[in-house]
Amino acid sequence: MSKKKSMPDKKLLVAVELSLLSAIIIVMTFVPYIGYISYGALSITLLHIPVIVGGVMLGVKGGTFLGGVWGVTCLIKAVFLPPTPLEGIIFRNPLISVVPRILVGLVAGLMCSVFNKFAHKGLAAGIAAVIATVTNTVLVLGGIYLIYGKSYGADLGIATVNFGGLFKYIMAAFTINAVLEIVAAVVISVPVSLALKRAKVE
Repeated sequence: MSKKKSMPDKKLLVAVELSLLSAIIIVMTFVPYIGYISYGALSITLLHIPVIVGGVMLGVKGGTFLGGVWGVTCLIKAVFLPPTPLEGIIFRNPLISVVPRILVGLVAGLMCSVFNKFAHKGLAAGIAAVIATVTNTVLVLGGIYLIYGKSYGADLGIATVNFGGLFKYIMAAFTINAVLEIVAAVVISVPVSLALKRAKVE
């Protein structure tokens, strides 16, 4: 039988976990084709995975912190290493690059905490992963549409009256992004976070 960890030990363990997950986020951000897979003027991200893992493992505070790390690295990348000029301009706006990422971690931790009360841990983690992923996709693509609408569509050559062309483009991107990112989140983050949680209590 393992001994219960003291409060300083728990705080140290949480700090180590946050540091490791933050390091993973930083590496995935700045090493090409690991955290972001670009297509056209948009990109599919895998960076929600360590954030969701942190939210499931460490709760709302841990998830929110890691979401903040993701957001800040996304902003830095947009300023110094944008894959395209258009993407660089868009993600220099913290409402697009930072706020949605923070909310991903917050939602992951909150949803997992809520559903853990009446659902199996695996199911709770899966639901949290899905909702957190959709949160990111909706807020990022929705923010692009609302904030940059006309100019973004014009640069893509698809702006029409009432942004109809841009809306179709955003919806197509939403479908691709949401499906692929949800699959990645469920397949990777759920088993990883549950395995790490079991390892902590053994």
